[in-house]
Amino acid sequence: MKGKRIVPILILGIFLIMNAPLGLGAEIEISASVDRTVIGLNQPFTLTIEISGEKANAAGDPQLPDLSAFASYLGSSGTSQNIQIINGRMSVSRSFSFTYMATAIGKFTIPAAVIKYGDREFRSQPINIEVVASGQTPGTQPRRTPQPQPDQSLDAAIEDNLFLRVTANKRRVYVNEPVILTYKIYTRVSVTQFGINKLPETPGFWVEEFPGSNQPATHEEILDGKRYIVAEIRKMALFPTDAGTKTVSPMSIECDVRVQTRRRSIFDSFFDDPFFGRTVRQIVTSKPVTIEVMPLPLEGKPSDFSGLVGSFNLTVTADKQAVKTNEAITLNVKISGKGNIKMIPAPRLELPPDFERYEPKVSEKIDRTENGITGYKNYEYVIIPRYPGQQRIKPVTLSYFDLGTGQYRTLRSPEMLIDVEKGSDEFMTVATGLSKEEIRLVGKDIRFIQLASPEFKRIGHWFYQSAYFVLILLLPVVLIVVAAGYRRHLDKLAENVAYARSIRANQMAMKRLHHAKKLLSEKTQKQFYAEVSRSLMGFLGDKFNISAAGIITDEVENLMRSRGVNEAVIKQYLTCLQICDYQRFAPANSRLDEMQRFFEQAKQAIIELEKIV
Repeated sequence: MKGKRIVPILILGIFLIMNAPLGLGAEIEISASVDRTVIGLNQPFTLTIEISGEKANAAGDPQLPDLSAFASYLGSSGTSQNIQIINGRMSVSRSFSFTYMATAIGKFTIPAAVIKYGDREFRSQPINIEVVASGQTPGTQPRRTPQPQPDQSLDAAIEDNLFLRVTANKRRVYVNEPVILTYKIYTRVSVTQFGINKLPETPGFWVEEFPGSNQPATHEEILDGKRYIVAEIRKMALFPTDAGTKTVSPMSIECDVRVQTRRRSIFDSFFDDPFFGRTVRQIVTSKPVTIEVMPLPLEGKPSDFSGLVGSFNLTVTADKQAVKTNEAITLNVKISGKGNIKMIPAPRLELPPDFERYEPKVSEKIDRTENGITGYKNYEYVIIPRYPGQQRIKPVTLSYFDLGTGQYRTLRSPEMLIDVEKGSDEFMTVATGLSKEEIRLVGKDIRFIQLASPEFKRIGHWFYQSAYFVLILLLPVVLIVVAAGYRRHLDKLAENVAYARSIRANQMAMKRLHHAKKLLSEKTQKQFYAEVSRSLMGFLGDKFNISAAGIITDEVENLMRSRGVNEAVIKQYLTCLQICDYQRFAPANSRLDEMQRFFEQAKQAIIELEKIV
């Protein structure tokens, strides 16, 4: 067990040694606060001294200030210690509370508390307090004085412990010189949530907002001897556009405050119990901010001054110093620094007359930090020399008012020499607003060469005047007529059996002949002739709408004559039927070639009859 306890102690010791800082500068901070700044005579008050920082635990106890002129020491109210380890760094906070009793009336200053560490000495800030007669202190009103209503006293208590404060880093600036406004909530009550009720009005200013957070970070701050929880809720940079006295109107926020009230009796509301508390909505408003804007001096003002104020640098570069005619060059003009980046004007380029210039591609980056508004603006030009020779690009200039020196400055880039050789005779045109990478693709994938002669059209000839257009208009009508005819044909096939058999007679006859052709062999000549006979008789039965089984040869001749069939076709058809009857019942003696000739003869007889009937 003893060994197990030693190991964690050794690890903690090694950790503390490895994280021990080398210097003592900001490792110790000391602050002092009182529970109230207006104290009644002979009433106690508490002085709290807090020592924080990484070396706070190693420092000794603070030396108390001498308050004997207006207060007597009653004793210590206790000490507390808080240790935090964040990202491997340890932070220690120690608090010492002491109770005093006010013994003299008047305004006094609590001197700084002192703590020594090593050979250095750290001091807290002094605190101003006022000791008044007991009857004049809050909460010690005479009993005959009417007590305020509970809500009024509650609102007053919240107002004393919750307010919105706005600070400006400067109150007197030049035109276009930024003013940083910071809005902070100071609270000693429990604020559960808040929302901006009214934004400040900033007439005469160009506003650049700092990025905010939905959950602003909080920290403690002592103001007038009271300790507050502080959260920064809004920050913006104001650039005055003209001279004069400018006023930024107040900003209002709406806060939900969690309050706890004491139950006076058992019959009071159960939910007024301090365990539950209740929420009160409170609106707090900041004070207006007045800024005096001075005009920029006229003395030494450059002729090309555009109103830019701050501190800037100018860089001009070209990707090529030697090119061929009609070859693109990318010229970058970058202006960086501190000030209103968005108002940086476009540089004025003075190029040789045979240079072709296109509209620049503009990009910018703005950083909003504690140091103000910084960043850069970049202008990327595409220029193309059209004629060979040594060309000169004159210096690019930028004039601004330097806040550091209070004078105008003009930045000037060096003159640039471009050697241009004669290239191909192809003349290349470039669309505006293209970057360097896009220029490289010109002539390769987005521009085309006309290889064939264009197709000419007769003037005054329109498609709607042509016959094709009329046919296209009539096509739907023709399709409707065809569809109606086909529908009528289908209906007739379904209703008229004789019509249906006549239409399908040739198809059925050809199908039977196809089957007979498969039997075209000397061994199967009986079956062959029988199938050809069924084809001939079936065709007649379908055409005349009678049963093929009951037709005899003599009736065939009469039927064909009654339908006006000529004698040649009748004779051909009857001959085929007689050959079939003979071959079916006589001894098989047909040769294959005779069977093939007969097959063609029977097929032709059906075709001839189909033409007539």
